[in-house]
Amino acid sequence: MKDSNTPALAPFGQALLAYWRGKKSAELIHEFKNGQTRSLPVSVFFRSHEEYLTTDNAIEYCRGKILVVGAGTGVHALALEKQGYNVTAIDICPQAVQIMTERGIKDARQENFLHFDSGRFDTIFMLGHNIGICETLKGIKGLLHRCERLIRPGGQLLVNSVKEPEVADPPNQKGYPGELEFRLWYEKNVGP
Repeated sequence: MKDSNTPALAPFGQALLAYWRGKKSAELIHEFKNGQTRSLPVSVFFRSHEEYLTTDNAIEYCRGKILVVGAGTGVHALALEKQGYNVTAIDICPQAVQIMTERGIKDARQENFLHFDSGRFDTIFMLGHNIGICETLKGIKGLLHRCERLIRPGGQLLVNSVKEPEVADPPNQKGYPGELEFRLWYEKNVGP
């Protein structure tokens, strides 16, 4: 499946594959609209249960058939499958889906959540930057409508947000705080 966001995620996918193929020093760069940058070690996308961030422990609240949105390398999907859950893991990045498949995730798909319509789930699990797929505060309504269509009666949405460092939020920023524009770099590959 192709999507207009795929070129923006190309550096992300390349960084994931580089790490997966053995380049453990791989780093992803976020360049914010104000010109400042932040480096993120790619190893964070391969963390183990022992290395979970505080909010990662939301997996304890999962139940039933689970949809992991923006599953990345499958950190959460793997943990949930090990606990015996029926998990569908989706990501728009083809390299992430390749890695999930190689890691043994049973149902890993390259999908855009905003167009995903493949069954109903008891839990939709969306952590980290994944809520950012709605792009703006106004877009959250459409995101929640999509969730409503995919959640079974009595189901749940487990979601959080990530506060970016102050470097990302210029004091004269227009719009809602947290609506960030940035591009990703990996080595010489710079996204739009």
